Amino acid sequence: MEPLKSPLADGGARILIVDDDPRIREVLARWLLDSGFLIDEAGSANQALAALEAVPPDLVLLDVHLASDKGHDVLRAIRTRPATRLLPVIMITGAATWAEKLEAIDEGVTDFLPKPLHLQELSYRIRALLRMKSYTDALEEAEKVMVALARTIDARDAYTGGHSDRVAEYAVRLAQRLGLSAREQEEARLGGLFHDFGKVAVRDEILRKPGKLTPAEYEEIKSHPAKGRELLGPMKSLAGALPAVYHHHERMDGSGYPEGLRGESVPLVARIVTVADIYDALTTDRPYRPALDHVRALRIMDDEARRGWWDRRLVTEFSLLFEGAAGREKLRLIADAVPVLRREAA
Repeated sequence: MEPLKSPLADGGARILIVDDDPRIREVLARWLLDSGFLIDEAGSANQALAALEAVPPDLVLLDVHLASDKGHDVLRAIRTRPATRLLPVIMITGAATWAEKLEAIDEGVTDFLPKPLHLQELSYRIRALLRMKSYTDALEEAEKVMVALARTIDARDAYTGGHSDRVAEYAVRLAQRLGLSAREQEEARLGGLFHDFGKVAVRDEILRKPGKLTPAEYEEIKSHPAKGRELLGPMKSLAGALPAVYHHHERMDGSGYPEGLRGESVPLVARIVTVADIYDALTTDRPYRPALDHVRALRIMDDEARRGWWDRRLVTEFSLLFEGAAGREKLRLIADAVPVLRREAA
């Protein structure tokens, strides 16, 4: 039988075969090499993890049962690593139990194939999964471009350089302290990173104006949440960030914008990003005032929360993040990772 030539093989797709039986690895490797793929092999979970670290593949063929490990351990590692979390994984099942199959599904397996393998079917499935991966890669590249653009927006003004990265970091830490899920933490991170994305549509002379804004200029500034949501809306991977992008200027008493939402009708991710945004704005030099120190910034935030502007519980939890020497060290590390003009972490 002739191996199926995958059109995606022309791009040099790399496949990692993880199986403790060298004979099976040899048969699979020979078939896939003849189809034009690049092949890496691993006979154990440790070898597989080392191969993933060295050169991330485009697809993994993974045996459920390895000699001294479970294939599930490899699958779990793949799904928890940022560089491989979207990697297609075909799990090869021989005597796998129903419980093992359910475990693999729960941990994010992409496809199953029973032993003995039908090599032509394997080629078709690999081709289909690599095609889907090419779409995913394109979306990830588009997201990277958007992240670069978000940072460029910060860089338009020397006073806000690194602002979005710091807001994202503060937002994630607050979400973690609140015990939110990994998905919600990621939404907080993306919300912080992209919250000011709509400022790409605001003129430089307004963003950099040192004095008081005119009513018309203020209205232009106030348009950035809606502009951000409009620009990011087509990116499905950023859907979880949109509530923060659109609502991070709302206030708990309804006096914010763009919709004047009140209390818990303001999405939680937006309230988290708002607290992070305010803190970074207060502790960073601005054209109209120098940076405030950590203690004074938190005091102002607490006063404004008592006034009904911000979520008081979130402000309190945020302040507890940086209590004591360990907390101040965390704050210093964040500041050092994303430098600003002048910053005090008291």
